[in-house]
Amino acid sequence: MDKNIIISVQQLLAGRNSEFDASNNVKLVRHKDNRKASERTIFGKLYKGSLYHLYRNDKKLFLDYQSEQKRANFEKVKYIVTFIGEIGTESRFVGIYKNNGIIRTTEKDLCVFDFQEIDGDFDILKERVIIDWGKSTLNWHQWYDNNTKTVIRIDKGINADNIPDFISYEDVILSYCDLKHIIDTENSIWKSKLSACNCIYSILDKSNGKLYIGSTYNKEGIWKRWKDYAFSGHGGDISLKQILNTDQDYALKNFQWSILETLPLNILEELAIDRESVYKEKFGTREYGYNNN
Repeated sequence: MDKNIIISVQQLLAGRNSEFDASNNVKLVRHKDNRKASERTIFGKLYKGSLYHLYRNDKKLFLDYQSEQKRANFEKVKYIVTFIGEIGTESRFVGIYKNNGIIRTTEKDLCVFDFQEIDGDFDILKERVIIDWGKSTLNWHQWYDNNTKTVIRIDKGINADNIPDFISYEDVILSYCDLKHIIDTENSIWKSKLSACNCIYSILDKSNGKLYIGSTYNKEGIWKRWKDYAFSGHGGDISLKQILNTDQDYALKNFQWSILETLPLNILEELAIDRESVYKEKFGTREYGYNNN
């Protein structure tokens, strides 16, 4: 046993289901679709948003995604231990599924597998256990017995109202779906935190890596400015507005909000804009991103 590991996911899952414990043909699976947006399909049809978004908002479509796999990868597998990729190499446990065989074949070399979730035995850990997948995230399916995964935390899980936990300003990474839901429901924790300070923020376009850098400088803090984005997706920013005029779902599919630096609630406008300019220079967002001033 590695003395640097407090507990592995293999240790945490052991002893909860005798049939699962006795099986040698088990794979760890980490879902995080890194294909281009134009290639992200389920049963031949493009899907919108991330797999994390699908899991939280369209569970059936997420399970359809999971079921469509290459024959060689899962034909001899008895169980899959499923995770969703989060920040970096962090991965959230979302269930164990028994492979009941191939239902049918689809396009190319893909098959539809009958993956049925094991109910009850692992519910207390589901959506709460976060592991470190390791350096090779491209190796998204691995044999369970040969790849020990470290549990790095156990948290409260994905909330029933589909709002992520606020951990810290530095850890804020919100999709448009997350941002809109937080604002629309006026979640008390998020509203309190985002109203307590101003900030320098970025909007990442995940389809091409371009950034928009902005700042907030008002008495209601980040909350007031981000309400504009939740309402429209573009917040009135000219370059972002032009993009959304061509595709109303663009923000849903591609935009991600982050906080780069917090600023005092009473900061002067000119000081906030000065800090904003520094970040624009750092990331080259005037020349290579979406800032035009």
